[in-house]
Amino acid sequence: MSADHPTPSSATLDGTTRGLGLLLVGLAAFTTWDQWAIWSTKDDYGFGYLVPAFSAYVLWDRWDELRDWLTGARAEVSAPTGRLALAAAQVLAFLSLGVFGLGAAARAVFGVGTGPTLAIAFGLTGAALALTYLSVRGPDGAAAADRARWRAVGLMVFPAAVWLISGPFLYLVDNQIKGALLTNVTEIVSGILRANDHVIRVSGNTIVFANGDAVGVAEACSGIRSLSACVFAGAFLGSVFLEGGFPGSLLRRVALIGLAAFTALLLNIGRNTFLTFHALAHGSKSLERDLAGIEHGQPGFSSLGTVHDLAGNVAMAGALLLIVAFVPLLNRLGRPRDDLPSA
Repeated sequence: MSADHPTPSSATLDGTTRGLGLLLVGLAAFTTWDQWAIWSTKDDYGFGYLVPAFSAYVLWDRWDELRDWLTGARAEVSAPTGRLALAAAQVLAFLSLGVFGLGAAARAVFGVGTGPTLAIAFGLTGAALALTYLSVRGPDGAAAADRARWRAVGLMVFPAAVWLISGPFLYLVDNQIKGALLTNVTEIVSGILRANDHVIRVSGNTIVFANGDAVGVAEACSGIRSLSACVFAGAFLGSVFLEGGFPGSLLRRVALIGLAAFTALLLNIGRNTFLTFHALAHGSKSLERDLAGIEHGQPGFSSLGTVHDLAGNVAMAGALLLIVAFVPLLNRLGRPRDDLPSA
């Protein structure tokens, strides 16, 4: 259980904690500069521009509670942190700062690359979590309880770890699964066509119709853009709106991220299926016209864009709406009726 110490509003951070906080702000600014090159050159990572703002917002939203843990204005009744745990946190902090420094040096010398971005992002995340753990104070100068430290770390997970989605996700996930996504999407869509008695032939990621016309499943149709954006949206919405104590809230957040990824992939398959059937009925060139068949740049061209772009936008909007709808459902999952949030 936890208890509030008197006058939490007047609690102030000590000089060491303020200095570490400024250090983390500087690391985040450098990480933003590094990942900006990805956001500005990869269409799939346009959501990255939101990461600094969303990270700052979540930190601001949780600041009052986090400050109480960092100043000792709030106490957790449990055993003090052991020396081994403190030593491990100190080692993690130094290692994370070292990894960040190496990544920053490599970024300055060699430019944008896999190694520098991974080192910088993981260094920032590790340093933020370790330094938060070490900076928690007990009331009236007493040693901080281990549970108090972990509660503070829990508040920092999203602001610190979201940087792993906006940068390293490209190298750890995108580059590894994009080809597999293209192949699987092509196989699923072609299977749906065959199930509807359409005679087709598959050549690589291109579906060839009986009349000789063809439609290709390009990289933009792999679903990686919606996957990365939906994972980010799921992480943010879960961090801000999912309720409950540990471990329930953690399980709900992981579930929301998983549902977000599954939704993105499922709706992308639906999008590609629609585009393929549209091309089958109206010709592959119709995908670069609007729904009325008007060419881009011609009078009367729809403000909704081409069929291809419209389908992508509808799929993305639908995925985001479903993710939002999952939040209240997950908040009710596994909770006793008298603990449910009021309507």
